[in-house]
Amino acid sequence: MESSDYCGAVYRAAEAAICLMDFNAGRVLYEEYLRKCGETPGAWHGLAICLERLGDGEGSRSAYKRALELHLRDGDARNLLWASWCALKLGMLNEAYELIRKSLSLDPGYAYSWHTLALIAMKLGRRDEANEAMARYREVLSRAPYDRRECEGLRMLLDVAKYLVRVGGDVARAVRELLVKGLRYNRAISCNIEVPGDLLNA
Repeated sequence: MESSDYCGAVYRAAEAAICLMDFNAGRVLYEEYLRKCGETPGAWHGLAICLERLGDGEGSRSAYKRALELHLRDGDARNLLWASWCALKLGMLNEAYELIRKSLSLDPGYAYSWHTLALIAMKLGRRDEANEAMARYREVLSRAPYDRRECEGLRMLLDVAKYLVRVGGDVARAVRELLVKGLRYNRAISCNIEVPGDLLNA
């Protein structure tokens, strides 16, 4: 088992990869985490997303199933939200609906949960409920807007990049690849994040 510092850095970089939509780098980082740091629902869920986007249907289903088991084991509002997404990806619409309703009963103040309910309700033909959930999503989001996903990803990456590029191997290569993509987003969508000039050469 690797140190908690290393595991935390790899996980944060893997989350950044999802935000930056670099699913190959994400796969490398989540697999490294699961191999050296142990199982967490978030790591299996992140790996499932990456494998799905890379076209590995069988691998993604297996990862979603394991993520669902672990999310349900924890059972708090946020884990139930992500469990609902796993169930949705596995074609378990009714289970996904029950899980997101339970998540919202525990924490109605998280905007993305309302967005998730809107999506699932629409798939189930519950149009009125979907419209109401989307209205609640916009209401909650207006009080606490999200940072742009790409900007959030670059910020997470910069927190751990110098440490991880010194590790070498596949992890360092994945992080350098993410840095290049993150810097493009920083210029293209004006994240206005100050990036140390020597970072890519670290």
